Parts: sequence; C-alpha cells; structure tokens
Amino acid sequence: MEMTTSRRKFLQSSGALLLGAAASTSGVSTAQSPAASPIGQDYWALVRSKFAFSEATVPMNAANLCPSFRAVAETVAALTYDIDRDCSFNNRAKFRDLLERSRQLVAEQLNVSATEIALVRNTSEANNIVNNGLDLNKGDEVLIWDQNHPTNNVAWDVRAARFGLVVNKVSSPDKPATKQALIDTFTSQFTPRTRVLSITHVSNVSGIKLPVKEIVAAAHAKQIYVHVDGAQVWGAMSLDLKDLDVDSFAASAHKWYMGPKEAGVLYVKEQHIDRIWPNTIAPGWGSDVKTTLPGARKFESLGQRDDAGLAAVGVAAREHNDIGLYRTHHRIVELAQRLKTGISELGLELVTPMDPELSFGVCITKVPEGNGRSIANRLYTEHGIAAAATGGVRLCPTIYNSPEHIDRAIAGMKALMA
Repeated sequence: MEMTTSRRKFLQSSGALLLGAAASTSGVSTAQSPAASPIGQDYWALVRSKFAFSEATVPMNAANLCPSFRAVAETVAALTYDIDRDCSFNNRAKFRDLLERSRQLVAEQLNVSATEIALVRNTSEANNIVNNGLDLNKGDEVLIWDQNHPTNNVAWDVRAARFGLVVNKVSSPDKPATKQALIDTFTSQFTPRTRVLSITHVSNVSGIKLPVKEIVAAAHAKQIYVHVDGAQVWGAMSLDLKDLDVDSFAASAHKWYMGPKEAGVLYVKEQHIDRIWPNTIAPGWGSDVKTTLPGARKFESLGQRDDAGLAAVGVAAREHNDIGLYRTHHRIVELAQRLKTGISELGLELVTPMDPELSFGVCITKVPEGNGRSIANRLYTEHGIAAAATGGVRLCPTIYNSPEHIDRAIAGMKALMA
C-alpha cells in the first residue's frame, strides 16, 4: 500500500509539473541568452547528481547513448506502472495532454511552432520519413555528405535504386582549415538537377561541425530542399531552427537530450508538411487519403506508442530549460576543448578539428588501424570510461561529465597509447 501511495503521489506531481511547464518559459529565454554565463563547478556537480550512473563506469559516449535524467527515468517507470494498473481509455486520456505539452516545450526550445514538430521514435525514423516521403522524380539529384549516418546516407542509395534518383556523395577535407572550406565543399557540387541536400550537423565519425546556416542559405538560393540530421546536437547545442532556416531536422531523445529511449523529433517547415508523405498509415487517416492529424502530427501515425516515454520527453525538456541550453552548449565546448587539448599534448593525433568553430562535442582520436575497439574496451575495463570505436577512439563528454572525468579519460589514453 505504501508503494502504491508513493507512486500515486509521484504521478500527481509529475503530471502537474508537465502540465504546468508552459507557465514557466523563462528557462527557454535564459537558455538562449548570453547573460546565462558559464558558472562554477559546484553547479555542475548538482547537474551530475541528476543522473544515476556510478563513478566507477563513467559514460562519455553521448553520440551513441546517454543515461536519462533521473526525473525522466522515474517518470517513465511511474507512468508505465500507471498504464499497467489501469489501461482503460478513460485513464489513458491524460496522455493526450502530456504528449502535446512535450511537443510544445520541444517546439519552444527549437524556436518553431508545435504544428511543425512530430515526436517520432528516433533519428533513423525521422530521416527515413523525409527520405521516403519527399516527392521526387526519376533523374532528380540528391546531394549527401559521405559522413552522414547510414539512415541519412545508405537510405538515399536504396531509394535511388528503386526509383532512379541520382545520389552524389560529397567528401569534405579531412582537416578543414576554415568554415568557408566546408561551405565550398557542398556549394561547388550544386547542379541544376540538385533537388535535395541531406547533411549532418555534426559528424559522428569525425566530429566535424558543418556551418549549416551558410550552407542552407546557399542551397535555398538554388531552390534546393535541405534536410539536417541533428542527432549530435539536439540537447547539446543552443539551436534556433528558424534562424538556421532548415527545411527539416531529425534527432533522437536518447543521445545528448538525455531523455527517454525510443523517442525522437522530426521538424518539418510548415510550407513543406503537405509535400512529404508519411511512412506509416495508422489511426488518424481516412479512406480519402487525407489525415485528421494537424500539421507534422501526421508523421506520428504509428499505432500504439509508449505513452510514458512521450510524456517523459516533456520532463527532459523541463530539465534542459532549468539548466539553460546556452549554459549546456558552452559547458560541452569547454569539456571538449579540455579533452582535445589533453589528447594533443600527449602527442596523439586528433581526427576532430581543434577549432570549436569547426567541431563541437564529438571528439575522436586517431589510433592504429583495427585497434580502436580494443582500446575503447580497455578504457572502460581499466579506467572506467565508456567510449566508442568510431573513426578512431570516440569520446563525447556532456553536462554530466566533470573536468576530473576528462582528465581520467586523457590519463587512460596515455596509458593505453604509450
């Protein structure tokens, strides 16, 4: 009885926080304001306490998977229990409001309208909705970055094989010296047949950050649709999609957003929503090939969803607003620069540019061919740092990491690469 009462109290307080979150939008403005200057280590220690991981096994692979905020995990558990206790339509009716609150909070953070936001399952699904849904004709050209994730790369090859599209891959310089060099890499490949440019904001295999705003402006001058995979920036970078002027944007909640698993975001600029067909047709669609789901919600017609997870997206949004997206952005740059500087001082070669104008939170160290997995495994088992073997040894610190974690990772690399 005590556990049931405790869960009920948690559900009531969690629901109240979510439903009342709109009344507290100061976090959004603070997040975008330079006045929210970086603050002391005591504050970041409090942020660290929002996560359950052990100091013995420190996560530093945000490009793949992050632990959820404690509040997110607790909300998912409590709301899942609530559904299992009473799965009636009557009890589940509250999830409509919780879903819409999640959507509204995400839209506000990205500076777009809720009508333009679909809460889907992950970046892969969002990328494929755009890939499969855009109305393209045989011979139309799609330009992609060769550092895209397979769902924003190989997926275009598959569609091209089915429907006769032309896919051209752009290779950027291994060590770009300037933003302009990256811009020129793409704009030099535009042709009169280019209909779509599909790129990644920050590469998960090199850590290179593309100057998205400038590339989008150049593409739009040629009437080229631009889709951006933002898996490595949502929840990490202070983003304004209206300012970037992207036509669509995809990301996952389980990475830098530190939200629930199997939840993601797809933004589609309002003027393009009608031209993109959904991948899946489920309730909400009628027999006349029209949907009753307004705006980008038509991309959420996926059958039964994890209502608890979708509600918990709003909890993650509230946590980010409380911390401030501007603070988060600059904290990640600070930690990444400390990591890259320490790696360089060991005499090791970085794959990722040192310049924060050309990189962000993904930091990759070059290692001998075939040794990446072994080094990453030993970094975990011998030094308690969870890394990845992607493009080298990949370390991706975020706000739950401390300078001490960074120094431990550097010491581990020194021991393993000596």
